[in-house]
Amino acid sequence: MTPRRTSPLPSPGTGTDETEFDLLDIAVVDLETTGLSADRGDRVCEIGIVRIRGGAVMETFGTLVDPTVPVSAGAYSVNGISPAMLVGAPLFGEVMPRVEALLRNAILVAYNAPFDMSFLRSEFRLNGTPVLTNPVVDVLPLARQLLPGRQRYPQSSVAALLRISSPVSHRALEDAMVTAKILMHFLSMLRAYDMRTLGDLRRGDLRDSLRARRGEKIESALASGEDLWIRYLSPADGEITQRIVTPAAGGSAPSFTPSSSELHGFCHILQARRTFRTDYILDIRPVSAGRI
Repeated sequence: MTPRRTSPLPSPGTGTDETEFDLLDIAVVDLETTGLSADRGDRVCEIGIVRIRGGAVMETFGTLVDPTVPVSAGAYSVNGISPAMLVGAPLFGEVMPRVEALLRNAILVAYNAPFDMSFLRSEFRLNGTPVLTNPVVDVLPLARQLLPGRQRYPQSSVAALLRISSPVSHRALEDAMVTAKILMHFLSMLRAYDMRTLGDLRRGDLRDSLRARRGEKIESALASGEDLWIRYLSPADGEITQRIVTPAAGGSAPSFTPSSSELHGFCHILQARRTFRTDYILDIRPVSAGRI
């Protein structure tokens, strides 16, 4: 098959760091491969893409791909894609027009994006297509910053923590959909802190920024006498619960400051005073005092 030569996929016209989430076209990508390294000749054997706009799934695409090289034993043990399953599958070049259409003018999103992007770019080069220039968002470092305290962050564990019903299956389209659902959870969490742009998704100081914004909301509630609704990730057992808390100054500190690491207050669910680590507050909103 003669490689095609086309112009690079353009970066999104509206995809600047100031663009809000809901205005972005997002293409969530997941790949299954014959091994771990595109640089060592491993190839894509399955691709899944979920195209999202405004929080809604607009299109999906998934197909096995003939990699033209054997699937390694290690890869087969993970994805279960056998040589027999690949008989008659299209070459990557044959699905390239569909892939290009779904990626065009979109932010590319993946879970552990460097892995998927390295293979995607390799396949584009092998088919004579210039390297992708789309902005990329990696959901894995987002999980590390938004869900603290986990020892590891495999996609399956993060999905289970967020109670996403579709399990990670190591098949491309299904896992792309799981990544899309994780991303939607994270976008909702960021909105709670008035963070709504592509730049917010890509910032390296997200954890510190969230800590400061949580502190501001708690300090405001203390000053106004409001209660706080919080969604809390328990450091002890990893469970996510919802609470309504009447905040109070704690310890010897005369007041709360945005840099404080703990929220002290009366938990209306447990009917007791409790201390919450602010880094583990996933979502926070003021509510009228006494509302349960």
